[in-house]
Amino acid sequence: MRLAAYGFAYRGMVVKQVRRFLRAWVQNLLPSVVTTVLFLVIFGHLIGRELGTMRGVDYADFILPGLIILAVATNAYSNVTLAFYGARLQRHIEELLVAPLPAWLIVAGFATGGVIRGLLAGALVALVAIPFTNLQLHHLAATLGIALISALLFALAGLLNGLYARSFDHTSVVATFVLTPLIYLGGLFYPVERMPEPWQSLAVLNPLYYMIEGFRYGLLGTGSFAWAATFWVLAGATLVVGVLAWALVARGVRIRT
Repeated sequence: MRLAAYGFAYRGMVVKQVRRFLRAWVQNLLPSVVTTVLFLVIFGHLIGRELGTMRGVDYADFILPGLIILAVATNAYSNVTLAFYGARLQRHIEELLVAPLPAWLIVAGFATGGVIRGLLAGALVALVAIPFTNLQLHHLAATLGIALISALLFALAGLLNGLYARSFDHTSVVATFVLTPLIYLGGLFYPVERMPEPWQSLAVLNPLYYMIEGFRYGLLGTGSFAWAATFWVLAGATLVVGVLAWALVARGVRIRT
């Protein structure tokens, strides 16, 4: 009986999250598509012709996996950040707190909404990239698995941002000053092995590096390390961030006080 009630509550939270970002789909989903087209046209074709190939593939094909996973991560993150902060700001988070719902279910409901938006944005980016690239699919399970766990990791991280944000300005601080540098230093536009030291050694500490390289292996079949390491790194990071989000929500940090 309790499981059925939990299932009904979980479905309600997810439907609410999906309806929220679909109501403004132009501003929520299209920016990633426009950005990807610009990157592919400018860097992939205009500049990429001068660069030649990277790891045996055209430069446009080389950067495509990073652009797709970038769309997945940023959309999952921003969706949960804004949704959770909005729930705090408008105080309808109290409706969830007074309901007999465990903290893990609240975290799961918000995170699932972010995962759905992240995967949808990634799929749209892949579709619009078809005319500009030779889109491949080398390993289906690795591609889908890394996209899913990356979306979940960033959705949970977005919940932490939404939990601690004191204003709408704070909802973009982490994405701008932390996530964006990590993504661009994680080998999105170049092979990390071409970076000078100490940046090359520091790249192994960047979880975004594993995410991009793992997804690149899934699509192109090329990578600079054992791709299975991606799952262990991302799974460990997701577990840590998920447990932290659950603990903070369970204690009511910034939502009960």
